[in-house]
Amino acid sequence: MTGRDQIIAALEAALACGETSVIVRSAGAIAEVHGLLTLRQGTEWVTLGEEGRTHVHLKIEDGCRLRYTQSGEGNTALELVGTNEDLLCRVSFRGTNQARIETYNPDRAAQIRERFGCLAECART
Repeated sequence: MTGRDQIIAALEAALACGETSVIVRSAGAIAEVHGLLTLRQGTEWVTLGEEGRTHVHLKIEDGCRLRYTQSGEGNTALELVGTNEDLLCRVSFRGTNQARIETYNPDRAAQIRERFGCLAECART
C-alpha cells in the first residue's frame, strides 16, 4: 500500500485494534509505545499518540509503503517502509506471536490477518 491517505487509514485502523505497540528503531536505539494511540494528521507529519504525552511523529512521504508481516518468531505487524526500503516504524499486534504459547491468541491473530493480510499480497505486486 503506497498512497499516503491509504497508509494513514490503515495505521488508524491498526491502532484502533488495541493491544498494539508502535516500534521505532535506529542503529543505536529502539523505542516502543504501548497502548491505544490516536492518529492526528498534520501537513508534513503524522502524530501517533497525544502531544504532551508519549507519542511518535512519522513523516509519510511519496514512495513510502505499508506492508503486513507475519513471522514465526514475533508478533504480526504492519511496517512502514521508506523510499530506500528502510524500516521507519512497525505497529505490532500483541498476542499474535505463535511462539509465545502463554500469550498467543489464535482468534486475534485470525482477525488481524483477515483485516490486514491483503497488505502482504499487495506488497508482492
